[in-house]
Amino acid sequence: MLWAGVGFVLLIGCVNIANLMLARAQTRTGEVATRLALGAGRRRVGAQALTEAVVMGVLGGLLGLLVGWAGIEMLTRLGAADLPRGQEISLDGAVVLFTLILAVGAGVLFGAIPMVQLMRGDLSPVFRTENRSGTASRRAVVLRNGLVMSQVALAFVMLIGAGLMLLSFRAALSVDPGFEPEGVVTGFVSLPATRYPDGDARRQFWDRLRQEVGALPGVERVGLTSSLPFSGNNSSSVIAPEGYVPRPGESLLSPRQSVVSPGFFDALGIEIVEGRAFDLQDGPEASQAIILDRWLADRYWPDGDALGRRMVYGAIPGQDSIPDDALWTIVGVVETIKHNDLTAPEAEHVGAYHFPVAQASRSFLTLAARARSGDAEALTPAIRDVLAGLDPELPFFGVQTMESRIQESLAQRRIPLVLLGVFAGVALFLAVVGIYGALAYSVNQRVREIGIRMAVGSEPGRIFREVVLRGLAVTGVGLGVGVVAAFFLSRLIESLLFGVRPADPRVMAAVAGVLALVALLACILPARRATKVDPASALGS
Repeated sequence: MLWAGVGFVLLIGCVNIANLMLARAQTRTGEVATRLALGAGRRRVGAQALTEAVVMGVLGGLLGLLVGWAGIEMLTRLGAADLPRGQEISLDGAVVLFTLILAVGAGVLFGAIPMVQLMRGDLSPVFRTENRSGTASRRAVVLRNGLVMSQVALAFVMLIGAGLMLLSFRAALSVDPGFEPEGVVTGFVSLPATRYPDGDARRQFWDRLRQEVGALPGVERVGLTSSLPFSGNNSSSVIAPEGYVPRPGESLLSPRQSVVSPGFFDALGIEIVEGRAFDLQDGPEASQAIILDRWLADRYWPDGDALGRRMVYGAIPGQDSIPDDALWTIVGVVETIKHNDLTAPEAEHVGAYHFPVAQASRSFLTLAARARSGDAEALTPAIRDVLAGLDPELPFFGVQTMESRIQESLAQRRIPLVLLGVFAGVALFLAVVGIYGALAYSVNQRVREIGIRMAVGSEPGRIFREVVLRGLAVTGVGLGVGVVAAFFLSRLIESLLFGVRPADPRVMAAVAGVLALVALLACILPARRATKVDPASALGS
């Protein structure tokens, strides 16, 4: 998608250059004819045009590299490192060489073609007529209008893509993750096996950490987990109800697995749907307890009677004899939450289950603390002080708020959105320049004609409307082509969209309105210039 965006912008720029160079070549007809008549070879004149195109391409390429360097810095701040191979994005020698070759090649191809066509033609009529009408040939007008139409159509497609990605991003942001991320700071703590060799030592440390952080003045709730949502720490394992017999061909589920402490669900604002959360009674000597999410509970007990049932973990379900340490009693059901991707479809959800930290101790956990008020990150120094008091050698690392973790998860949508937005803005600017340039050149070529019409009584308002309508007609045809192209091309990015249709009428109408408005503004300036033509000066020129 991004390569297509780059290609479209490059193509629009090249079309604009071709249009401007075509107009420039027509104004240089007399110069080229005179030079050839005085003995200059066509090859030498062509070499000059080629040199101009190369210089233009090199300067444009250098400017593009400068803008590209600034763009890479911007993307880095937006989280480009979180994309696949994002840390490898750089402006290296290969990129510089590729950019310069592409810029020079495009400049030569689209900049020199009009001059080459001019030199191949018969320039003798230039000396046989004064050619004072100032009007361009019908073929040249059709070619320029066609180039402008193509610019409008390509800009329309680019703006449609950016608009669809914007609506998609807004839809992703509006998704409920199933918990309340606001005001929660999180960070990782890892216990070395040399100082915490067994489950008892780890349990004692986690209990003290949770209690002392929870006693801080700014902390409302605190909890620990082995698998924090949107942290990248994921674990899954097969689990099934006691006595469950899979249907023929059915695979056993492997839901997400985590270990959580008392207070964790409150800290993240995860709703308890049925039963209770873990508390201090779920110790190492108590009966083994487990909490399922709503999706997993409904999967096996759609009537809602999951409480008190037992799940088999660490043994094969359906066996005649299941060891006691493989049976876990369901004490609660919590709301289903999003774990890694806000836009993940429901069909990809496989459920989740949670063990109490006192019964399934881990050496690596994530602490989540909800602030009473204000900035959650302000709790970090106090949490580090608590951790240093328990064990000075343990760092509190990977510190982020839950909101920032969710934002990072959207990097693969946010960065393409920003890039497409930039591409669309450039495309819109180039399309406006193309429309304005074509109309301004047309008015300049028709100065004598307009002067004659005004001398014989034609009203300025009529000339103004004629110029504007001519520009809007070209824009309208370009929009029509763009609508057809966007209808097909937008379906190519359908897999990247979320919560929006590829042919969304809101985006179509908004983009068409924006393009029509800027096209109208681009038409007004040349039209006003046409109404201010002095008949006496025009007839005397």
